[in-house]
Amino acid sequence: GPGCPVCVLPIGRVDMAIRLALDHGAILCSYGDCLRVPASDNLSLLKAKSRGGDIRMVYSAADALKIARENPGKQVVFFAIGFETTPP
Repeated sequence: GPGCPVCVLPIGRVDMAIRLALDHGAILCSYGDCLRVPASDNLSLLKAKSRGGDIRMVYSAADALKIARENPGKQVVFFAIGFETTPP
């Protein structure tokens, strides 16, 4: 609906997340509902992943933290929208 976090997510935010993964080599962690959100230039997080971006679906902030701990030499970004309804 019109109030859901995915529906109101600005395209520019998705563009920035894609740039972090593709241009800066960051590991981008996001919930599954964000992966198909359309961005500029006919991109999405899934399409950016197919172009070589290290984009990973996570189920919680704890998953993103685990990935960060496993990759101390990489920048890990947790790209989340809305709010966490099931905190660990």
